[in-house]
Amino acid sequence: MLEVTDLHVNYGAVNAVHGVSFAAAVGKITVVLGANGAGKSTSLRAVAGFHKPRSGSVVLDGETITGLPAHKVVRRGMALVPEGRKIFFPLSVEENLRIGGYTASRSKVEKTMGEVYDTFPILKDRRHSAAGLLSGGEQQMLAFGRALMSQPRLMLMDEPSMGLAPTMVETVMASVKGMVDKGIGILMVEQNADAALELADTVVVVTRGETVWTGTAAQARSDKKIVHAMLGEAALDDA
Repeated sequence: MLEVTDLHVNYGAVNAVHGVSFAAAVGKITVVLGANGAGKSTSLRAVAGFHKPRSGSVVLDGETITGLPAHKVVRRGMALVPEGRKIFFPLSVEENLRIGGYTASRSKVEKTMGEVYDTFPILKDRRHSAAGLLSGGEQQMLAFGRALMSQPRLMLMDEPSMGLAPTMVETVMASVKGMVDKGIGILMVEQNADAALELADTVVVVTRGETVWTGTAAQARSDKKIVHAMLGEAALDDA
């Protein structure tokens, strides 16, 4: 269980996040929605250890991990799939996966890599190819696989559908659902509200650096004006 309470994060003198709170549980999907610049990605990166919060708390399975660097957060069972995927283009698919398993023992790396290949067969087929030659959707699967190599209980995902064709968005979201079905918890920032609401258990809306609404996905789907008011005209196709 991840519990984030009253998170504040600065970029220099700019208070980018000033009161974000949310929770995420194993085997569940929590989706964070909000307009561009609302502080969603900054919050995720602070939770993952890439930005040190100015104040607030981050608690994972009862342990306070506020301000821990990213490599220590990974060792505690939480991994980030960053916006834009951030894979290493010149390296092979398999080399990218091995980087994701840097905190694990050699025996666990080999076992987990087999599991990743079972989950994403296309990665096994392309394992010796340069990662930069993969399509956008395949690169997203590689980013998922790299995070899975650390055997996380919880995965943070920042805009996993960004830049993908609609058919590939469906494939990527199905992959997210498959990971949850295996018991992994997902905390996902996603601009495609329609796709996110199809999967979510819990929805958190962030605007101007703070959490303004939290509820079930069923509540958000039944009263889309809640989310529409925060995201604008393009947020929901049928809002």
